[in-house]
Amino acid sequence: MASGSACAARSARADAERAIGMMGTRATTRVPTATLLHLGEWLAWPDWLRDGTSLADGSGPLPPMVTRADDILIMANIVDNTDTFALVEDMLTRPRPALSLAGELAVLHGPDLGASVKAVARGLAARNLWVRVAVSESEAEIEIAIRPVWPMGELFRSFALCALTLLHRAVTAYRGDRLEGMRLATSLHDLPQAQAALGAFRCAIMPSDRAEALLFPRSWLNQPNPHFDPLVWDVANAKIMALENEVAGDPTIDPLRHYITGQLTEMRQVPRLKQAAAHLGISTRTIVRSLARQQTTFHKLVEEERKARALALIADPTLPLADVAKALGFSDTSSFGRSFRKWFAETPGNLRSLTAL
Repeated sequence: MASGSACAARSARADAERAIGMMGTRATTRVPTATLLHLGEWLAWPDWLRDGTSLADGSGPLPPMVTRADDILIMANIVDNTDTFALVEDMLTRPRPALSLAGELAVLHGPDLGASVKAVARGLAARNLWVRVAVSESEAEIEIAIRPVWPMGELFRSFALCALTLLHRAVTAYRGDRLEGMRLATSLHDLPQAQAALGAFRCAIMPSDRAEALLFPRSWLNQPNPHFDPLVWDVANAKIMALENEVAGDPTIDPLRHYITGQLTEMRQVPRLKQAAAHLGISTRTIVRSLARQQTTFHKLVEEERKARALALIADPTLPLADVAKALGFSDTSSFGRSFRKWFAETPGNLRSLTAL
């Protein structure tokens, strides 16, 4: 069955393969299959589920842990072969939420709504390196926004909607049907085939070209959980922290990568080591030593992120090369062109032409 959300020119598999290339060696780290176990069971473990993965010779239920590369390929296979909007409806209406074990424990036994929802958001961020999950609070409202780390198509839209269902289920575990004041912001707002799935959220739906996001009143955060169990809550947090630490390899590196990516994407500036140290609240010497243990340097991390963003931006033919240079922190197109040729042994214009073929 073709995907009910299939509106992109290329397949989700293409998005997944691109993401694997962008993740580099991090694509080989392992993550729990979590939500994929629920989806696979609902789909009766079809033969195509493992296509293109290192698990392709197997059948039946997935193992409890897979590489990030296999994880995202399985996700892409689901998007390319099913009606993902129907799956979203299932995720919103089935008695048991399709959360990971850590997420389910956090929701059932966390101290309050805010702690539980933020734990689910942390788990999503640690498990999926190709998206950014940002939790922000204003005086009146909390927003949990999901954005791609680099431009992506159908795979991101489908993943983001599924991720928002998990966050929604975490909220409704506390609120039940009392969802007045909740809003879902999505680029799928006007898509006809998405309307049934969006309606299942039972909240206001608004258009967004900035991020896929769930918003609700800040006052809900302090709603206590009468079933709070400190011991189980500690177990849930330990599982999420273990995943976060595995992502980083060294606890310094991943926050550092997030800072570098944020400076490039939001500030359009090349980050400096002293600025990064001040932002993270640690010394430059600690950063240098930590990176040395991972056989890398701050400069290499910055160059890796700039290269990844350069490839992503070059792939968008509507973006002028001058804007690409500016987005990467270059003062002019000439210096951008020199660095680009050093990175890829090709000019930006020529590589754009090749990727358009």
